[in-house]
Amino acid sequence: MSTFKNTLHQACLARIDQSIAAATQAMEDAQNSANQETKSSAGDKYETGRAMMQLEKDKFAQQLAQSQELRLQLEQLNPMSTYPAIQLGSLLRSNEGCYYLAVSLGKIMHEGKAVYVLSAAAPLGQVLLGKKLGDKILFQGRNIEILELW
Repeated sequence: MSTFKNTLHQACLARIDQSIAAATQAMEDAQNSANQETKSSAGDKYETGRAMMQLEKDKFAQQLAQSQELRLQLEQLNPMSTYPAIQLGSLLRSNEGCYYLAVSLGKIMHEGKAVYVLSAAAPLGQVLLGKKLGDKILFQGRNIEILELW
């Protein structure tokens, strides 16, 4: 399973890299659009257009910063490590599915399996922290049993 965990970790990095590339491209597109705005006789329209483009660029810059922060957090985890209790970097299988406690990416299909990649700050992540193989937890009315832990 350590090979699965390692390739899953790489898939998470690749997904974040896609987000970084998309945000970077969107920022460049917004900048190019702002640069192509030409001043017309209706000066207010020009200024409004440029302001809108700047807002778009700022939004994508924020998305880029968030993606870069996620990547930094994920890079700090060693996917080859295993843990006796759930902590950041743990991969577990429960009666409800697989979870990778890393960063908040949501559901990822990896090698034909659905894995929920969640942060330790997520409600379920907080409940899972410190739990061990065989532990059962009650989360939002659901009984979750930890069947495997890497």
